[in-house]
Formats: sequence, structure tokens, C-alpha cells
Amino acid sequence: MYSICKCAFLSGNLFANRSTERKQVCKKGACVWVPDPEDVWVSARLLRDFCPGDEQLQLELSDGRVRLITQTSGLPPLGNPDILEGENDLTALSFLHEPAVLHNLHVRFLDYNSIYTYCGIVLVAINPYEQLPIYGEEVIDAYSGQDMADMEPHVFSVAEEAYRTMTREETNQSIIISGESGSGKTVSAKFTMRYFAVVGGAVQQTSVEDRVLASNPIMEAIGNAKTTRNDNSSRFGKYIEIGFGQNGDIIGANMRTYLLEKSRVVFQAPMERNYHIFYQLCASRDLPEMRALKLGPAEHFRYTNQGEETQIPGTDDAVELDRTRNAFTILGVQSDQQMELYQILAAVLHLGNVKIQADDRSLALFSKLLGVECAQMAHWLCHRRLAVGGEMLVKPMSGQQASDARDALAKHIYGQLFTWTVLRLNAALQGQREQPKSFIGVLDIYGFETFDRNSFEQFCINYANEKLQQQFNRHVFQLEQEEYMREELPWRRIEFSDNQPCITLLEGPLGLLDLLDEECRMPKGSDENWAQKLYDQHLTRSAHFRKPRMSNTAFIILHFADTVQYECEGFLDKNRDTVFEEPINIMKASQLVAELFQQGAAGGALTLLTLKSSIPNGSLRSGKRPHREHKLTVGFQFRQSLQLLMDTLNSTTPHYIRCIKPNDLKKPFEFDPKRIVQQLRACGVLETIRISAAGYPSRWTYEDFFSRYRVLLRQSPGQGTIKTDCQRALQELIPDSELYCFGKTKVFFRAGQVAVLEKLRGERLHAAVVTIQSRVKGWMARRRYLHICWAVLTLQRYTRGRLVRRLAHTLRYTHAALVVQKTYRMLVVRQLYLMIREATITIQAYIRGMLARRAYRELLQQRAAILLQATVRGWLQRRAFGRIRAAVVLLQCCVRRQAARKELRKLRAEARSVEKYRELNKGMEVKLMQLQLRADHQELQALKVEGESLKKEKEDLSTHLLQQEKSQVGDMKAELEEERRRYQGLLREFTRLEQRYENLRDMSALAEVPTCQQKQHKSEKIRLRIKIVLIGQSTCANTKKGFPSRRWCLSGTKTRLGPLRSFVGPAVASPPLQAKAGDVTGLLECKKRDEGRLIKNLITDLRASLAASLPLGLPAQVLFLCVRQADCSGEPTRAHALCSTSIAAIKASLKVPAHGQTTLMTKRMGWYGLDNFVPLTFNTSELNRTLSDLCIQAYQQLLSITESRLQSLIVPAVLETETIPGLSGSGSKLVGSRRRTGSDPRAAGAEAPSMVMVLREMSALHTAMNQQELPIRLQEQAFRQITYLLVATALNSLILRKDLCCWNCGLQTRYNLSLLEDWLRARGLQEGGAVATLEPLIQAAQLLQMSKNSDADAKALVQTCHVLSTQQIVKLLTLYSPQSGAEERVTLNFIRIVQVQLESVIYSSYLLLDVRRVFPVIFPRHTPPLLNAEQLAIPECLKISFLRKT
Repeated sequence: MYSICKCAFLSGNLFANRSTERKQVCKKGACVWVPDPEDVWVSARLLRDFCPGDEQLQLELSDGRVRLITQTSGLPPLGNPDILEGENDLTALSFLHEPAVLHNLHVRFLDYNSIYTYCGIVLVAINPYEQLPIYGEEVIDAYSGQDMADMEPHVFSVAEEAYRTMTREETNQSIIISGESGSGKTVSAKFTMRYFAVVGGAVQQTSVEDRVLASNPIMEAIGNAKTTRNDNSSRFGKYIEIGFGQNGDIIGANMRTYLLEKSRVVFQAPMERNYHIFYQLCASRDLPEMRALKLGPAEHFRYTNQGEETQIPGTDDAVELDRTRNAFTILGVQSDQQMELYQILAAVLHLGNVKIQADDRSLALFSKLLGVECAQMAHWLCHRRLAVGGEMLVKPMSGQQASDARDALAKHIYGQLFTWTVLRLNAALQGQREQPKSFIGVLDIYGFETFDRNSFEQFCINYANEKLQQQFNRHVFQLEQEEYMREELPWRRIEFSDNQPCITLLEGPLGLLDLLDEECRMPKGSDENWAQKLYDQHLTRSAHFRKPRMSNTAFIILHFADTVQYECEGFLDKNRDTVFEEPINIMKASQLVAELFQQGAAGGALTLLTLKSSIPNGSLRSGKRPHREHKLTVGFQFRQSLQLLMDTLNSTTPHYIRCIKPNDLKKPFEFDPKRIVQQLRACGVLETIRISAAGYPSRWTYEDFFSRYRVLLRQSPGQGTIKTDCQRALQELIPDSELYCFGKTKVFFRAGQVAVLEKLRGERLHAAVVTIQSRVKGWMARRRYLHICWAVLTLQRYTRGRLVRRLAHTLRYTHAALVVQKTYRMLVVRQLYLMIREATITIQAYIRGMLARRAYRELLQQRAAILLQATVRGWLQRRAFGRIRAAVVLLQCCVRRQAARKELRKLRAEARSVEKYRELNKGMEVKLMQLQLRADHQELQALKVEGESLKKEKEDLSTHLLQQEKSQVGDMKAELEEERRRYQGLLREFTRLEQRYENLRDMSALAEVPTCQQKQHKSEKIRLRIKIVLIGQSTCANTKKGFPSRRWCLSGTKTRLGPLRSFVGPAVASPPLQAKAGDVTGLLECKKRDEGRLIKNLITDLRASLAASLPLGLPAQVLFLCVRQADCSGEPTRAHALCSTSIAAIKASLKVPAHGQTTLMTKRMGWYGLDNFVPLTFNTSELNRTLSDLCIQAYQQLLSITESRLQSLIVPAVLETETIPGLSGSGSKLVGSRRRTGSDPRAAGAEAPSMVMVLREMSALHTAMNQQELPIRLQEQAFRQITYLLVATALNSLILRKDLCCWNCGLQTRYNLSLLEDWLRARGLQEGGAVATLEPLIQAAQLLQMSKNSDADAKALVQTCHVLSTQQIVKLLTLYSPQSGAEERVTLNFIRIVQVQLESVIYSSYLLLDVRRVFPVIFPRHTPPLLNAEQLAIPECLKISFLRKT
């Protein structure tokens, strides 16, 4: 039962208000509900006062229409106030009736998009027909460890309640998920199992939870199908028992199945499909391994095309087959076994295409796939063997009989395969370590079904739902009242509708199932004879049985949910489920399917066919046919398995989830009131509200109560009985006698009273401890008092004198303060005057300057125009002058050419003279020498000019390259950051998988672990390591590659600057020379035999306390000097081996958890960052990368330790703790209505979590980092990660908890965050993004404190909360709860206004923050100092005296 203090109020006036409200006078404007044929109930307001006795009501409907209603039974149901709209618990409504419940579900579903609502102990889940982002790991983290009362309704909340109850009380639990087909039962069961897998397996890092989750895709593939109401309808019942160990971890699971709908294998109604696995195989027919199955499209097979619906929108069958195959692999089913299973399924498809004729290709494929004789199978599909007079006769069958025999064989093969698969899954889900201490069962069974034509399957399904409804009724209604009656409590019995008469009709003596089995035993039994027996036996004796008017082969049953008409045709055949012996014998001869058809394989514990060995044979067994299959009828087997299920459920603590189907069209977020009301009436939600609110949820035996709370007795126990002492104590502790009641053997409490008693008990124990401490401390203080009395007297004398002197000093300072104030005020006024004067002068100067600049611009424009005109006119004159000059030059050339020709003729004549030739040569030599000198001088000047231009070009190119580098550095940094994030994420995943692999290896020493799983984990580890190496190499390559455009520009620059080499000269520095071995001194020599001792003393066995006392980096320095000595001695192999051994030891030491590991790991991070003192002769790139990985792992492990310590403190400290003086109720946690726990888990006297504790943990981390001299940049990154975890956890809890969404909590949260901001700024950590990370939570706190009424408020809210997503803002507004009468709840109209304004802004769509997000870390590079062994002070405690200095 649930517990809340409201329960007492509801029990007193919940049902009385319906009687009193009809007698009171309702004023004009009151809200009421009136029936409506379309919407079931509509809201209306009274247009005039209503008095008892009025026959008519004048109402105004919500659409404005006015209606007069004749009222004979008083006032219609009253409406709840607006403040209660959208309550997450239906029991919190003031008026509890059908229209109020329907309206509340409507508001939450459509306006708030909330599909879950509490109804006392029942969770109502409405199928949204849409994928919602509310099932991620961050949501699981938010619900883990929380009470139901503290969180918003969710399927994870019910799962957490079951898990906590199991671990606390060590009792088995059951989660019963019920509802119609298509209401979301399978999805709810899937997410429930996923929650258990996360909270029960994440710590141990085993593969059991993976196998539990892997069973879902397999069972959905072979047991789910598309129907007209649901695209993924479960066509079988499933009850999964998840076993938990001593520590609450999953150690195994077991599955039971019920009533597989085998008829679907051979027949599908229109718009429906066969089981998913058939379509998955057909969609994957082109895979190489599937070609041997000879499959085609699903439209080509008779067993998959009858419904004319081979595709499901939004579903890829080929992808789904991959999920199914991966699930088989996780469960340890080898690929060859999987192919055998697919081979059998393909054979079933080919069997459906078999036509009873010669040379049937489908029959040949069927026989080939199963490895049976084709001729024998063809013969026995057309013939049957009869025993007549002790002789065996072979009789041919008609075509219809042969088709029926073929379909019966197909159904039987699939049923046996289904059973074998379940057995195989159970074998894989069994725990290897220990037997489960307790379990949680998840029941996912078919919902109530009614179709146009209902047959044997619907009859069994509805029979099971009748039994489940009876179990629900007895648990919630009848068992509670019977308990009170046995205890002789003053309890008024509340009558409710019990469906026992209907169940008696179905399973009682001479009931429908008995008559059906009896008719099946008859040699000539028929459906018509069975129907007639039903009419004769029950038509006049049972009120739940009727006969249709127009049919003699049908009957009607009045179920709890609806009236259903069943057609008798086919009942006997489906109940017998007859398969002829001869085809089965042929199957037994096949090596592939022989295992499926053994006598024991057809049963199994899951379908309870093993009852054959424990139940007498009965009349269904024939002595003449000892080997006939299916000796028990399907109805008998189902009845027995259902009874076993009910026994299991009755032995556990049940938790209920009622799934509701909002509409029949499978449209997302569409609300059909008629369908909702029909399901609410059938599933007992309204009755739950009425009964649970009036009960006593908590109960104790007198002995247990007295043992627990005897410390609360103000007097010593008297001579009376324990019951008398308990009664006397409760009268003193709880004055209101209505809050508890005494029974014969137990004392009963209203909701919330046990928590009150636990609080009183804790306070009493705390007071006793304080009293004892005060006595002891008083005795010790009195001893000291005698020693310090004389000192006190002396101090008093000196103190009084000092006080007098201080008074005089204060008077003097007061007078001086008055003088200072007077002078200061004068100075302020004078400064104000001077500031105004200076401002006036400045304004004048600016105005005058503006006018002057305007005149100056006009002058510039005029001068520019004149200059332009002059330039154009000059250009025109120069062009004319150029033309004239060209003509003159041409004329001169012509004249000079003519004169030159004359001179040439004269020179030719003179050349014949020898003397003339000599004179000419003498002049030419002089001229040649002069021309040579002139040419050399001009060439030198040209080269100098070219050199200067190339230098200038070089400078321009360098400037351009720098600008281009600056423009690209931002993009490259972002890319490098993303690469680093991926690399460190994979490194974190590799560390987790490596630890998981080692856990499995350790487990294999205690229990045998399948070899395939070890290989799988090992291969997964190797693949991840390869991926990390590749990403690391790509990251290094990208880093070295830098900017490609820059490299191209530099190469071009070098080409163009080639001629300048003679001027600039080479600029490449020579590499440093490697020092020789004889030149290196100051090293440490470690002999090969002592290397193990060295590693052990410096790494493996080094204690944290000793490491903290050593100089920073001493072990790393010693190790490097030893490696350097080995390298300089010409032994690079030994040096490399010593490095590798050291790294392996470091890696192993990081895996060993120990107390005080924080300091040790930060110390190691300081040690192993020294890897580049002096270049070594061997390649150290791989070692450096490994050291870098170890630094990242140590950093992540360091933060994980701090995060684990903070995890349980964040929500109580940031959101719940009250530290602001005068803020009453801001931090108190209300006790919710659904909490079943009866005590406060916090120990009495324990320190409540607060921001002081959070800051204390962060200060410890900061101190440890400072002691190890870690750089401030690394500290900023660490605290950015810590603050993000704090914000994500707190914001997720705030979004999911209605009790925290109030003004007081917003004020308290903002105050706590201000303390954290001050702490970060005081330590200089605000620059690394730690303060900016707090912004989402700060804005959420501001949202809770802002006004939420007008459009202006909505606009201001949207502008303020720019970091929060749209879903987060709407969710906080939806959950906002006023804590006082001065506040009002946020209206739906305001929320809609905010949503409209948010649409114009680009906001993210996420709801919760990912608490597992890890920011990449960057370790700052620094150049280590040179090392010398003579400078090291090695303490003796390290025990490394065997090292020798060289």
C-alpha cells in the first residue's frame, strides 16, 4: 500500500463529500460535469444557484452553449479547482469520480505530454504511439535510489520500488503489467527489465544483464506479430523471473511462457502478419548464408501473405534480423545452431506452399531442409493409419483433410521450436555463481481481446485476464478488508464487483472447460454438441452466460471488462491440437529436428507440459495408441499453467502497471474518451482510489512494535501485556486516535505515521547520546575549572581596563567619522559639478568638430572635382601631343635613313683604304671597353633592385601566411578537441571492458564460464584496442599535418625565393648530437637481477602514505636514470624492457582500489609525466603514448572516486537542504502518497547532506592536486567535470520531482550555487569553464523564482532561460507547485504562450542532461629539468640501496 498524510483526510471526507455536496447550495459559476454522447463527460458552469430539490439545472457548456438538464438525483459531479489540474496522483484530487479522473488523464496526456500517472499503488500508463526520450540511461540514473513519492510517475519508479522492497525486506516481488492489446504492455515490460539490468548489473560488470536484455529481441521475433490493434503484439504470455544475489546484483533469470497462438502460423486475418521472424528471414534472403534456404519475398509464401500486409511502416525486417542474430550470439548460441533454427523456419514456410500433388517443388525443399524422405512425407500427408479390430489400416484423406494435416504439422513444428528456444534461453540465463536469493517477476501477458469473430484463443486469453483481475481485486480490495476483519478493526466493509462467478463458469465443475474436455473425449464429439451442452447446463443457471438470438453455435460470456460472443466452430480441434503420429515419426528420424520431437522435449517447465509425468493419465490417453502426441488437451494444460502462475503471483509482493490504449487508430497523442473510460472501468482504477485511500497501509505486530519503539516510552514497562504498553505509548505519541487502530495481534497506522515514529525514535536516541556526552564533558570541564579560576580573574581585570580604553577610542573615532563624512559629501558634490561642466565642454567640442569636419569634407570634394578635371584635360593634351610626336619621329626616320644610305656608300669606298681600317679599329677597342664597364654597372644595379623586391615579397607572404594561420586555428582546434574526446572516450571504454574481462576470468576460476563468452569479450577488447591505436595515430597525424594550405603556401614561397639564397643564406639548424656513453655521468645503474625489486619498491608495493612524503616525481626520476644508464651502456633492449615493465606495473597498480587512492594517483600523474628528459637511442613513441594513456586513466579514475563520493550528496545538498535563515520548509522533503517504506533510511544522529559536505569533498580534491603541484589548467579541467556532474544530477532530479519545483527550492538552489561559485572563484578555477557549467541549473532556479502570469513574464522567462531546452522549460513549468497561498499554479494558457515564443528561438530538444558525459582532458606540456643522481636525495624507506651511482 502507499503512504501519504492525505490518506487520513481522504478517508474522512472522500466519500462523504458526494453525499454532502448534493445537500449544499452551489452558487452560480460552480464547475460541474455532465454526460455527453461523444466526449463521455463535458465541463459546464452553473448559470444560477442550485438548491436541493431543484429539478432543472441551467448550465453553460465549455463551448458556450446553454443547456437545461433535468436532474433527479441531485447535483452532477463537481469539478476540481484549477490548481489540481494535471496532478500526478489521482488520489490527490479533491473530488474523486470518473469525470475528474478522465479529465486529469486528458490534461496530463495532451497538455503535459506525460504518459504516466499514479493511482495509489497502481501506475497508469497511456500508450503514446511515439518514441519518447524518457528512457535513456540518464533517466535511469535519476530514478535509481529514489522514492516513488519523490519522483514523477514513471515505469522506472515502479521498478525501483520493487527493487528496493526486495533488497530491504528480502521478499520476492512481481510486476503485473496488464491492459488491452496495443496498450504498450510489451514495451513497459522491456523497459522494466532494462532498468533491472542497469541497476542490478552495472557495478559487477558481468554479462548476465546483457543476456537478460538479449532475450527480448529473440522472444519478440518468434512470439510477436502485427495485429489490427498493435504492430508488435505479443501472441503468448511471458513471466520472467529475474534472480538477484546477496548484494542485489543480477545472477540469473528464468522465463515461463503461456499459450502460444500457433494458429497464426497457418492463418492471418486481413491487415495482420505472421510472426516477425518469417518476414525477417524473407527480407534477408540475399545474404550469402541465407541463399541455401531458397527463400523468396514474403508475398510468395502462403503462410505470410494471407493478411496482405507484409510490411510494418517504420520497421526494417532485415535490420531486425541482425538484432535477433546478435542477441543469439550474446546468449551463447553458435552460428551453426542459429542457421539450423533458420533452416527449420524456412522449411515451415515451404511447407505452407505444399500442394498435394506429384513432383511438388515446395515439398522437396521442405524435405531437403529438414533432412527427411520426400516420398514418405508426401505419402503420410495424404494418408492416415487407423486401428480397426486390432489391425492397422491406411486410409487416404480428402484434399481438405490433407491441407489440415499439413497445417497441423506446421503448427506443431513451430510450437516445438518455440519451446526449444525458450529452453535454450533459460539455460543461457541461469546463474553461474550462486542460487538467487530473491527474484522480481515481470508478467507480460496478453490483454483482454474481443473481435468480430472470437474463437478458442480469445477464450483462453480472456480467461487468463479474468484470473488476473481476480488476483488484483483480492489484493487491493478483498484481502485488505479481510485483514481488518480478522483483526476486529472498526472497519466498514465496502462492497465491490467480484468476478468469481464468471471464473466458476469457466473453470468450475461442469464448467465450460470441463465440458469442452469431455466433448473432446467423445469419439463423435462436435462443436454443435458442445454448444448444446453449454445451453443445457448454464443458460438458466449462470447470470454470466447467454445465448445469441440468431445462432445455435455461439455463446456469450459477461466478462469483467466487456461482453464477448464466442463462435464454437473450431473449439474442439484447437483444444485437441491433434497431430498424426506418422509425420511425427518421420521428423524423429531427421538429425536436424529429432531433438524437438523427443518425448521430453515437447514439454518443459515453461509451458507446463511436464505435468504429464505428475498428473494421472486421465481419459484423454488411449491404451491403443501409447505413442500418440498431445495426450493432454490445450485447455487443461493452459489451466494448470495459469494456476501455477497465480500461485507464484500470490506468493510475491505485487506491483501493478495498468496500460491504457488511447485510441484504436494507433495515432500518436490522440485521446479517445470513450475508449479510455471503457478501460478505466474494466481495470479497477476507480475502485483503487476509493479503497486504498481509506485503508491502513502500515502494520506492525505488537512484539515488533514494542521492540522497535520501546525507547519512546516515557515510563518503564509496566506489569501488563505488551499490547497494553503499546496502547499507552501510542496515546502519548500520536494524540489523534484516527491515525492508528489496534487489532488483535497488530497495530495499524494511517499513511505516514510510521515515518513520524521513526523520526521521534531517532530524535530520542540522539537526545540520549547528547545527554551522555554532556555528562562526560561536564566532568572533564569541572576538573579543568579549578585550574583556570585564578587565570580567569586576572583576565577579567585586564579585560575591563581594555574595554574602557576601547570606549574612549571609539568616541574619538566617531567624531573623526563625522568630519570625514562632511568632507566626503562636499567632495562628492564638487566632483559632480566638475563632471557636468566637463561633459558640457566635451559636447560643445564634439559639435564644433562635427561642423568643421563637414566643411572640410565639402572643400575636399571641390578640390577633388578640380583635380579630376585637370587630370582629364591633361590626358587629352598628352594624347594629341603623342600623335604629333609620332608623326615627326616617322618623318625624321625617313630623312635620316636616306642620309645614312649616302653615308654608307661613302664608308664603303673609304673601307678599301688600309689606313682608314687601322684608325677605325683603334677607336672601336676604346669604345668596347667603355661599353663593357657601363654594362657591368647597370647589371649590378638591376640585381640589387630585384633583391629588394624579393625581400619585400617575402615579408608580404609571411604576413599573409600568419593571417591565414590565425583564421584556420579555430577550426583546427575544434577538430583536434573532437578527436581527443573520441580517443579518451574509447580509452575509458577499453578500461571498462578490460576490467570486465578480468572479472570474467576471475569468475571462471570459481564457476565454469562458456568459452565463447570469454573469446567474445577478448575479441571485443582487442578490437577496441586497435580502434584506439588507429584513432591515436590519426590524431597525431592531424596534429603534425597542421594546416595544409599553410604548407602549400610555404612551398610556393620557397620556390619564389630561390634567387635570394645568395643574399639570405641557409636557415636550417643542425640536429643535436647524441651524447656518447662515456660522456654521460650522474646516472643510476641497476643490475638486471635487481630490476624486479626496483619495480616492486617504487611502484607495486609503494604505499600511499609513503608516496605522499616523498619529493615530487622522485620514483619517476630514479626509474628514468636507470633507463638512461642502460641505454648509454649500449643495452637499448634492456632499457626498453625496463620501461615496458615499469609501465605494466603502473597499469596494474591503477587497477587495485584502495583507500587514500586520490593522493596516490595524483602523485603518480606527477611521476610518469617525465618521459622526455634526454633523447634515447631506441624508439620511445609507443611508450610515450602508453604513458599518456595511463595519465588519462589515472585522471579519470581520480575523478570517478570523487564523483562516487559526491553522487549521494548532490541532490540533498543542492536541492533539499535548508540553509537560508527564515526560509521555512524550503528544504524539507515531503512524505509522498506512494511510498511504501515505513522508516527513514537515514541513521539517527547522522549528519544531513549539505553544501558544506560537498565543498568539503571538493576542497579535499583541490588540496590533493595542489600538494602534487598539478598545473592550474589541469585543475580547471577536473573541476569543470565535477561541476558538470553536480549540475546534471541536480537538474535531472529537479525536472523529475514535483515537490522540488517551487519558489522556495529555487531560492535555496540559487543560494547554494552562489556558495559554489564563490568557492571556485576563491581558488582561481573560474576560467576553465567550471562556472559556466553551472548556468543551466542557475537558470532553472531563476525560472522557479520568476513571475509566471502575463505575456511579458513569458517573454522575460524565454530570454532568461536561453541555455535550457524547450522540453526542460515546459517540464519545469508543468511541475511548478505553489507552497503558500500567495502563489498560484502555472496555468495551461501561460505554458502555451511560452511554447509559442520558444518556437521562434532555436532551442535544443533534450529533456535530461547526460550525467555520464566526460570532457576530454589536455595535459599541459612542460620541459623537465636535467637530472643528476648526485642531486637526488633518496630516502632509506624506499629500500633501493642496491642502485649504484655512475
